[in-house]
Amino acid sequence: MIYLDIETLPPLDWSDEQIDAYVRERVPGTFKKPESIAQWCEENRQEVFARAALDWRVSRIACLCAIYDDGREQHEFHGFGGVKASDERVLMHTFEHWISRIGAYGSKVCGHNILGFDIPRLHLAAAREQMSFASWFAGLSTHRGLVVDTMHLAFPTRERVSLADLAASLGLGGKSGHGSDVLKWWLEGKHGHIAVYCMDDVKLTRDVYRSLMGADRHSPFERAPIDRLQVASLIDAGMRRDGAE
Repeated sequence: MIYLDIETLPPLDWSDEQIDAYVRERVPGTFKKPESIAQWCEENRQEVFARAALDWRVSRIACLCAIYDDGREQHEFHGFGGVKASDERVLMHTFEHWISRIGAYGSKVCGHNILGFDIPRLHLAAAREQMSFASWFAGLSTHRGLVVDTMHLAFPTRERVSLADLAASLGLGGKSGHGSDVLKWWLEGKHGHIAVYCMDDVKLTRDVYRSLMGADRHSPFERAPIDRLQVASLIDAGMRRDGAE
């Protein structure tokens, strides 16, 4: 099984004019007068733009984390995208290489709301770059038996429920952060924090899946507790070093 999660950003490379146009498109229809529309845009500009991270049309992939667990051993992946198309291209090629290297193309993929966001978003990224990898995502989207969405597993009626609420209801504890933190961390250059948070979500999703399936929620390969801030710092240091080379 591949457990997967992505974190996304709004299009930080947009000009002020592009942001203003995007915000104006989202003015509620109850606002008619130009001055009331202008006021709404001013008051909601930052919030609306931040929510663009969840808009599949314009969002950018900040981070992708995954765990491949075949019951005998596990492999972890974390990779970064960015605000440019070239950043996302590198991420997708790196992830494709990882899937191929560990021989996981035939594995099921598990995530929370993965059918509603993660897989379509990654599929579009691969298709936009004209990668043959897009066919893998197309297969996942077409053959739903290859995908386990923990939100649908818990609520077949398609009720929307957050990973945090579902995990808490199962007695699995809470998340290590919130999706709204990702933009703040990115702007602060704390990419390591994003990777740790994203991987924590992957592991929490794995525990949710195991709990829902009546399986032992603790993997025999689970590592000892780690200092997440130290891991985040090491990731950031490695990125700075790679960037200097």
